[in-house]
Order: sequence, then structure tokens, then C-alpha cells
Amino acid sequence: MNPAASLQIAGVIVAAALNGGCLSLTPLPDQAPVSDRIEPITKARYLLYVPSIYSDRRTWPLVVACHGTPPWDEAKWQMREWAQFAEDEGIIVAAPFLIGTGGFLPPPPAEQIERQRRDERAIVAIVNRLRSDYRIAREQVFMTGWSAGAFAVLHTGLRNPDLFRALAIRQGNFDERFMDVASHQLDRWQPVLVILGRTDMMRDQAKQCIEWLQDRGQFVESDEQTGSHRRLNPGIVWGFFQKIVRERPWIRIVHLPDSRTPLTVRFSVESVPSGAARKWFFGDGKESSDPVAVHTYERPGRYEVTANVALDMGKIFGRTRTIDIGIEGG
Repeated sequence: MNPAASLQIAGVIVAAALNGGCLSLTPLPDQAPVSDRIEPITKARYLLYVPSIYSDRRTWPLVVACHGTPPWDEAKWQMREWAQFAEDEGIIVAAPFLIGTGGFLPPPPAEQIERQRRDERAIVAIVNRLRSDYRIAREQVFMTGWSAGAFAVLHTGLRNPDLFRALAIRQGNFDERFMDVASHQLDRWQPVLVILGRTDMMRDQAKQCIEWLQDRGQFVESDEQTGSHRRLNPGIVWGFFQKIVRERPWIRIVHLPDSRTPLTVRFSVESVPSGAARKWFFGDGKESSDPVAVHTYERPGRYEVTANVALDMGKIFGRTRTIDIGIEGG
């Protein structure tokens, strides 16, 4: 281990001890139990908190909380941080056990990316499982992570914008070498909050993260907090998520290829507030004014599909999605 790395690790440990910020001592709420679960497909382990007032008569928001570097941060500490707040606010919270969130001397990029991909498969499977077991609001699935939990938030969140409405990174690690996110996977309408501390040792990495996202056209909001690498009130993150829900419509282009003729695709729109497409631009020079459009492409390829969507509030919004047609992964 080189001297600089040794000093960095020592500094992290000392700073965490001085700040009292590594382990949350907030007791879990008494109103409902935290359950320890295994996702059946990936066998991924996660903790789950469902508010005691849960009912399937309405939909509920879901927050996926990603832990940082063990043993300084683990799924149980994320759940201690969120559970009482979730009970009070009416939020379902899942805290997965992750393998790609080691912030101290992480492995070479290829190995780290493979770990992030395994975490991605686990997180996506957990969210899909919860959506089948509970009435999750389709437009209110969020992801947040503290410290090295940012690796999971950036990798899984940015690669799955149709699943996660918004992302929040709390004093997070960042390394451009680990950003296995292709440009066509990014959705500039997926907001990202980056929280950084004024005296945080991760401050420079947080600023690099903001710059990386902005250079790629992402909607980024930064929030500078006093102090160093410490736990933060979940209300800061939740306030950002709710502001996005209030101020920005949720619009998604849905495409469904025909199983018999893959070049024929059915396009529709999901939105909150509700609305419908007024005009489709299929990326091959063809257009349609049908709210639900069926289009046949002449050849396989990657196309940028745009929909002009009229919402019930009377406004028209444009949304673009890059879609692979007739090729693997399309």
C-alpha cells in the first residue's frame, strides 16, 4: 500500500470517529418490523421496511438506499437511518447488501465494473419483486446512496432511467473509470442531486461527479452542507425527490416489439399527470399522429424516437428515447 493511500484511509477513520458519522445510532421504529429478505431470482439479500399504515388502496413511493464501504456502512445502518422517517412519511424502503461499494482502495476498473453489474442485477430484481408484491407508484421509485454507495447509484440508476425517477448521492465517491454508462442509456430528464460537504474529504470527487454529469447533459442539482463526511437527515434527499414529483412531469416512451416481426414496434406513452402522444418521430424520417402508434422499420439499428406529449394540464412536452430495433438488446 502506498503512503498516500495509507494516509487517506487513516484520515477517513479518524474523521469518521471525530464526526461520529459512520454509524447511526437512531433506533428503528416500533410501528413495523424491518424484514431481512432474499430476492428469489438473483438470491440477493436486502432489508425491507414497509410502513405500518400500508394498504393496497393506494400507491406508495419506494426508496432504494445503497450503503457505503463495509464495515463503516452497511445495509442495516442505511435502514436505521431511513426507517423511522419512512414510517412518518409513508415510504417503502429497501436496503440491499452490495458488493461494489468499497471506497477504500477499490479493485481495478474491470473488476469494479463487474461488481457494479452484479449489484445492478440484484437491485433491479429487488425493485421488480417489490413492484409485484406491493402497490408501488410507478413514477416514484428513487435511489440514493451515501459515500461509496454512489457507485451503485450512478451505475444502476443512470443505466435504468425508466425504472428510477430520480437519484441522490450523499457525499459520494466518484471515479470516471468506473462509469460503465453508454451515452444512449442516459436520460437527461432523470434528475440527480449531489450533496457535498464543505470540509468533506470526498468533496473533490463530488465536484468531479457533477462535472461528469453536466458534460453529458444531465439535470444536476448540488447541495453544499456544512461539515465533513457525516450522516445527513433523510429529509434532505426526500425533499429533493418530492420537489421533482411536484414540479416535473413523469413521461416515459414505451416500446413493444412484435414477437413475430421484430422490426414492427408498438409505441405508447406513460405519464403522470396523464396524457397522450400527439406526434411521433421514429428516427428513420417517418412520423405518426396516432396516440398509440405501430411502426415498421426497414432495417435493424439504433434509433432516436421522439414523442410530443400533451398532458391533461394542457402543456406539451417533448421526450426522446434511444431504442435498439431488431438487434440484440433492442
